Amino acid sequence: MAKRYTRQEFLDRLWGEIKRGKPLVMTGAGNGIAAKFIERGGVDILGVYNTGYFRMQGYGSLAGMLPMADANEMVYQVGKREVLPQVKETPVIAGLNGVDVLRDMRLFLEDIHRIGFSGVHNFPTVAWFDGEFRKTLERTGLGYEHEINMLNIARELDLLTIGYAFNEEDAERLMREASPDIFIFHAGITRGGTTGYSEGRSLEEMAKRSQAHYDRAKRIKPDVILLAHGAALVNPQDGQYMLDHTDCHGVQLGSSIERMAIEVPLEERAKFFKDISFPAGVKRW
Repeated sequence: MAKRYTRQEFLDRLWGEIKRGKPLVMTGAGNGIAAKFIERGGVDILGVYNTGYFRMQGYGSLAGMLPMADANEMVYQVGKREVLPQVKETPVIAGLNGVDVLRDMRLFLEDIHRIGFSGVHNFPTVAWFDGEFRKTLERTGLGYEHEINMLNIARELDLLTIGYAFNEEDAERLMREASPDIFIFHAGITRGGTTGYSEGRSLEEMAKRSQAHYDRAKRIKPDVILLAHGAALVNPQDGQYMLDHTDCHGVQLGSSIERMAIEVPLEERAKFFKDISFPAGVKRW
């Protein structure tokens, strides 16, 4: 069963890695076997997200942004039954929908903490929406403020907090009002693979946009941990590029480790088995 960490213990682990010269790696884990072997790879943070569940069912990550299931219940159950029992030492965080009007968020977060999660991340998030729809959500009481409130409650409960933003305005608001321990600029849906996005930001554009958001975050909270995520960050070389061209402390991975790492190997292994043959000259029909 996963070890539960206090916020300070969690932060000490992360800063310990950074000060040893080791960039951080945070990944999603959509089921138990993913969590088990990703932990063996030495990652620093495991996250349970509703998108991870959909990825492991063969669907694109954006399925997690549509009203097909109760996102928070999904994370609770996948975490409790599948991921947390398989993890030994790696801290596990919960990606939660802060705009959940059907729950008392404080009671829910207390339960999340009780079953073994050590942190909270505001995902799914209304920050991914823009235009008239986003404005309408904000004006009708279903906006980003709920996610900020959730992160603040999580901090009160001694959980590590992780904040997503998709634009500089939200990034500044997030940092001023919630002061998350980790800030991640989400550069967009991950490119590549069978259910990934075929367009999106280039790695160079991603680095430039990420750094602009990191600058804002650091002006408000100089000791915030910064992670890179999304868009063209697909393989370790891309992660190295982000480390070389931005101030990030590491990377957050979803599709690039949960989905794309198994698509080709599974297909190839099936083909290899299909290529075996009967002994020469033997008929079994």
